[in-house]
Amino acid sequence: MSHLVRIAALSLASAVSLSCLPSAFAQTANDDAIRKEREGREIAIAVEACDKGATAPLDFTAKAPPMQYIELFPADFDKTRLKALQEECQEAWVGAPKEKRLHLQWLRTTMALGESNLQLLTPQVRKMADDGSAEAQYLLYQLFRLNPGSAESSMMEISRDEAWTALNKAAEQGHMAAIQDMMIAYRGSTMARRDLKQVVKWARRLEGAPPQGIEMTGYDVKTRARMPLMIAWTTLEEDGFTATENRMAFRTVEADMKSGGEDAGWSTEVVVKSLRAGRGTRKDPVRAREILEASAKTDKRMIPILADMLAKGEGGPEDGKRALEMVRAPEMNNNSAAMSVLGNILLSGKIVGYRPQEAIQALTKSYLPEDRVRLATLLLDYHPRLDRPEQLIDGLERQISAGDGEAAIALAKLKLSDNSQFSDEPGARALVKPLADEGNREALWLYASTQYSNLGSTSYRPMRREDGLSDAELMALIEDGINKGEAEAFLLKSKFLRAGALYPQDDRGATDMLIQAAERDNVKALLLLGDAYGDGKGVRKDKRQRLETWRKAAKLGSLAAKKRITDAFTFDTFDRLMTLEEGITWRIALYNDGYDRRWDGLGIASENAAEMEFMGLFMGRAMEAGTDAVAEAIMNAFREAPAGLDENNLVGLGKAFPPEIKVAIEKRLSKDGFLKGQAEGFWGPDVRKALADWVEGQAPAVQEASVEAPTDSDQPAQETAGLLSKETVGRAWDNIRAQFNAAKNDRQKRAALGKVNTLAQYGNIDARWALLPNYHQSAMVRRVVSATEITRYGLDLMVTKPPQAEKVEFEFIFNTTQIYQDGKSREFGQAVIATIRDDKRMQDPLTLGGLLKQFIFAPGACEAVLDAGNRAKIKGLGEEGCDDTTLAALVAHAKSAGPTGIDERNRKAAAQAIEAMLASR
Repeated sequence: MSHLVRIAALSLASAVSLSCLPSAFAQTANDDAIRKEREGREIAIAVEACDKGATAPLDFTAKAPPMQYIELFPADFDKTRLKALQEECQEAWVGAPKEKRLHLQWLRTTMALGESNLQLLTPQVRKMADDGSAEAQYLLYQLFRLNPGSAESSMMEISRDEAWTALNKAAEQGHMAAIQDMMIAYRGSTMARRDLKQVVKWARRLEGAPPQGIEMTGYDVKTRARMPLMIAWTTLEEDGFTATENRMAFRTVEADMKSGGEDAGWSTEVVVKSLRAGRGTRKDPVRAREILEASAKTDKRMIPILADMLAKGEGGPEDGKRALEMVRAPEMNNNSAAMSVLGNILLSGKIVGYRPQEAIQALTKSYLPEDRVRLATLLLDYHPRLDRPEQLIDGLERQISAGDGEAAIALAKLKLSDNSQFSDEPGARALVKPLADEGNREALWLYASTQYSNLGSTSYRPMRREDGLSDAELMALIEDGINKGEAEAFLLKSKFLRAGALYPQDDRGATDMLIQAAERDNVKALLLLGDAYGDGKGVRKDKRQRLETWRKAAKLGSLAAKKRITDAFTFDTFDRLMTLEEGITWRIALYNDGYDRRWDGLGIASENAAEMEFMGLFMGRAMEAGTDAVAEAIMNAFREAPAGLDENNLVGLGKAFPPEIKVAIEKRLSKDGFLKGQAEGFWGPDVRKALADWVEGQAPAVQEASVEAPTDSDQPAQETAGLLSKETVGRAWDNIRAQFNAAKNDRQKRAALGKVNTLAQYGNIDARWALLPNYHQSAMVRRVVSATEITRYGLDLMVTKPPQAEKVEFEFIFNTTQIYQDGKSREFGQAVIATIRDDKRMQDPLTLGGLLKQFIFAPGACEAVLDAGNRAKIKGLGEEGCDDTTLAALVAHAKSAGPTGIDERNRKAAAQAIEAMLASR
């Protein structure tokens, strides 16, 4: 029943509809007219809104004043109004598709909104740009900036060349925003090399640019009016403009500073920089600092500049502490200029010592090109985990695109380093290839050295890369470099010879090449050469030569060399070649600075990490210097690397230091007035604070690069005297040999021995070694050579340890025993104390401690030293002549009393005697 009712109802409805059909058609026509009228009004409103809010510059069909592209972006980043404007422009363009201006206005609002894939707009923008629209040309450049990686143009992509051409065309038409981007580009960018004269040229073009629309806008007027000041700022930025231009610019900027106008702060900064540099005015740092002191109270931009002057003592007294307080203030934490000043203060080491890790964190926030390069260099040695390593890479790549070759080399080296956040050998090759093609030799050697991967590996065979230099080109380059005396050529050939790639495998040849490169102060070669001496690769094993080679690398600034030396210290028990500074001070200083902290990042607590790092360090060899000397070496490590005074680091180190060392440190702190109470070795907060105060009270140990034992500590005496040539010494030996061969009696033999002694007095190692083992065996030698002389010679040989002087310690003990038996122990003791004063090597507690340990085996030796010390009224002697207390007292006395001059006088007199001897023949 209900179904039927439904059918009936539908039938009735149909009947009614058919009866009303004529009137319905009339109503529809009326509705369409109303709708069209309404849509027309809406389109007109949309067109008016779009014209008002998005009219493009230099659009001669415009109906409203222009809005520059940058004005579309909301200052408060709220895009609600921009979104509404874009929708209005879309409605206007759809409603009036023949109006090209509306299409352009929709394009620019859509790009500014940035909500869709803007690459899809490229064909539309390019078509308008090709038709000559300055705004479209400018938008084409902006689209490129959003996706700058395209090497070639395509339907959706824009190449660098196309973008740069479009920007130039827009600027040439007088498009103000395009001109401003030209000025930015010529300050140094991926688009153009830095050229401030071009910046000034375009600034003048902007000042006289044609009207941007049907009427001048506030933005237009203000931008043009600012150009004279912008030109003056740019002129004073760096050298390159004429003196007249600089003077006129300075007057303009100074007047603006005094006016107190909107840009007075910027002008103040330029005036200060000009006064510091003497550009456009006479150099007057005093006035510059006075201006900064007044301005910094209200303008934070002046704080970093003032801090820089305070730190350098420029324009007034140096005040490094105030400078640090200013740039370390929380509000300066993200200020690029402040972080630049902070980083460079921390690297100078002059105020709070050398602090590389904190400096690295500061420089990551600096936008200065030179700071990026310096940061990249630091990251070759130090490997902290950076939160945004890509930020440094991007910054350097922008500099490289602007033609900064130094940035390219710095980034390439970083990519070739073992810093895991940056390692990228193919990327490094891509960076240096263009420079190498231009003739940059450093870049060429970097490129050539990576032609084979795994070249320096001991685990993998070298593999040739398909691209780049052929083997023939590589060999030709190496031979050319060798002919030119380039260290890199010798180094690279040594690597190929060692690996048996490109050349037949030849360890001796490889080491010979390393020697050539090392002689030219190549640090990498010095490191590898030291390794070769240690492993006996292509050369006889020689621990002394290994150490000397690494020392030279350390002096040239290699932290890797210092680390190799410190690692070798634990195994220096028998050779005794190293100093306490090298074994203890350097080791802890490197740790404090965060160099090669192998346990960091593994989740190991700091105290456990320190214990593992220094395991075995304070046993055996180190303790020969005595606890007081080791304690002082540790304290000096904090002077050299005060970054280790960080609380967590100090707590960890306290766990690693032996109790007796901590007690000795506390005693020293108490003696110097920094710690109260009894020394107990607990290493509590009071001790840690006292140590920090002690370090602050000392002059910072400035790290130039690395510290090497003094030259006269490392070379035999005849190498340092410099009075006679090697040829002269050789002739003297020939004379002596001839005299020995001709000797007929003891008198003549003694005369010949006397000449050997003269050579020994001069410092000749061969002469000293010729006498030493014969002194206790030959009465004739003892008649010629005094106990004092043989003692000096023996001490020198024990410290120098020349290869020919085997078992020198035994010979010294035999001689000392003979001296004791002859009743000449007083001469022995006096000679020891005088030699310590004259030979700086023996003032190293570790070196002297090792010698005193040998004295124990010679009868009367320790007692003779104690007796001589008492006679010399040396303060602080121990109860025995060879104990730690006496050791410390002897070192302190030698440093305070200075050289006796005996050694120097003997050498000069001997040199004169040798010359006279040769002249008489």
